[in-house]
Amino acid sequence: MPDAGGWVENWTQRLLTWFSQREVKTPLAFYFRLVGAIVVLVLAGLYFSPPEKRFQIFTIGMWSFAGLALIVALFAAFNVKNLVYGESGHRAETKFKYGTDKKEFGPTEMATMQQTENPLPLPGKEEVATAPSQGGSQ
Repeated sequence: MPDAGGWVENWTQRLLTWFSQREVKTPLAFYFRLVGAIVVLVLAGLYFSPPEKRFQIFTIGMWSFAGLALIVALFAAFNVKNLVYGESGHRAETKFKYGTDKKEFGPTEMATMQQTENPLPLPGKEEVATAPSQGGSQ
């Protein structure tokens, strides 16, 4: 006979791994993770609460959604980039400032640069073909 209480442990394990599985890197990812948490908490509250408290729990859940939506709307109103701005975006924007990356030149800058010859060019195809072989055959 299967364990009747095993499904609770199974779903609890799934729920906990869902919350801890992926690292949140941007505010928008945090928002989506928080929406899932609010849904789970409201559903658990509605399921385990007495019937006379269910409407109150439902209204608290809806106010939580409304407050979260207001916070996201404020982020988006001032600068949409704030929602998707994570560590990688911050590093990409500031790597020239901190000197960790060299400047890449565009086609227009390359066209206006002074042209020079390479003082140590690599050997061409004909020079490679005529070069003596190493480890020679006698």
